[in-house]
Amino acid sequence: MVRDLFRELNIPVANIHLGEVTTISALSAADIATLSKRLAALGFTLLEDKKTSLIRDIKALVEQVYSGNYDFPADFRFSDLVEDTLNKDYNTTSNAFSESEGVTLEKYIMEYRIEKAKELLVYTTETLTDIAYKLGFSSVAHLSRQFKTNTGLNPSYFKDIRKTKLVLSHDGKEAQP
Repeated sequence: MVRDLFRELNIPVANIHLGEVTTISALSAADIATLSKRLAALGFTLLEDKKTSLIRDIKALVEQVYSGNYDFPADFRFSDLVEDTLNKDYNTTSNAFSESEGVTLEKYIMEYRIEKAKELLVYTTETLTDIAYKLGFSSVAHLSRQFKTNTGLNPSYFKDIRKTKLVLSHDGKEAQP
């Protein structure tokens, strides 16, 4: 039953053993919620190991903070937010993240912020100043340096992509493809 459920939900499984399922990749919060509900209907309870749950919570916090809608206080430190929100020591949390994900939490956060910046540059008309502010960079120069370091490209490259995505519709008005 359990194997069929995972197949039905298109969740690749590495191993199924009495009372334990190992998935090939980490599950999203939505997948976990769906899986939990469907397993409950079969009389099973979904239990996650603490580390997996912690990593999922950290990633959700990163997404919440660096979504572009977070109101950064003047003295903002992600490490303080982790400790306050997850009630866990930051060093322990960061080490668990690195061990599980194969990348430091700081690098993961920077990569997430740069990906978000690329998205905003290509799909919105926001200025680099606005994007830097929204993503918690100390300045446009800081964003630009990190951008160049992480992508090898300047932010203007992604603004140019946006310009090339604009096309003329049949009536001559600009439209997104």
